[in-house]
Amino acid sequence: MQGRKAGTLAAVERLAASLPVERVLAAGGSGWELTPEYAALVRFGLWDELIALLPPDARAPGLRAGYLYGRGVALAARGRLAEARVSLAELERLRGTALPAARAGTVPLDDLVSVAAPVVAARIAASELRHAEAVASLQEAVAAEDRLPAGEGSEWFFPVRHLLGAELLSAGRAAEAERAYREDLKRNPGNGWSLFGLAAALRAEGRNAAAAAARRAFLAAWKDADVRLASSAFWFPGPDNSRCECEREAAEDQPAPPRLSRPAAGS
Repeated sequence: MQGRKAGTLAAVERLAASLPVERVLAAGGSGWELTPEYAALVRFGLWDELIALLPPDARAPGLRAGYLYGRGVALAARGRLAEARVSLAELERLRGTALPAARAGTVPLDDLVSVAAPVVAARIAASELRHAEAVASLQEAVAAEDRLPAGEGSEWFFPVRHLLGAELLSAGRAAEAERAYREDLKRNPGNGWSLFGLAAALRAEGRNAAAAAARRAFLAAWKDADVRLASSAFWFPGPDNSRCECEREAAEDQPAPPRLSRPAAGS
């Protein structure tokens, strides 16, 4: 949530090293505990690294679900839509069939797939510039995320509203995007992703003074970040053909991040 890519990637590597899948399975887990690896790469738009990952242990349905979510988003973002649809179809087959009794923590894994699948469908639609369908799918995903039990931390990776706001702005629906960001900030106060999106939505509405205030709040929230944002998520209209973060349009007045090397494929 703080935009610390290097720290996030290091943390998921430590998690994978400290929690082998065999131990998770022996304890009766579904493997969902290990899916932050995929979520981290989605969060920071590392599509090629995601696509390069090998399929996980087939005995771990939760891990499989997280892999298909990340792979589907990455393939769609790269414009490889036929392959993305294959990942989505596999993910959909998990929902309501293989997983109704499997759990991730206190949450039925089926409920988490109900968030993941419409996100992948939305990314496919966004890459094809079908904005109305992308928005509808993301609204479905937001509703599914909101149905997850509230607790100290969400069982889902990061707020779907960050994606929904970005897609609404792409569709020219700034007022709706503003509402999405404000709702997320109620749930996750002070997070830079939604503050960035809120400033963009307010600018699009011509509310420049309010946008400037939101941008100041964003800059304060982003003080420890090592990425620059072009949106409230790595979510753009059409395929993302950039080779690195520096090729994506960066917003003005953001702190310049330190230079970071991209992690090796499969890391």
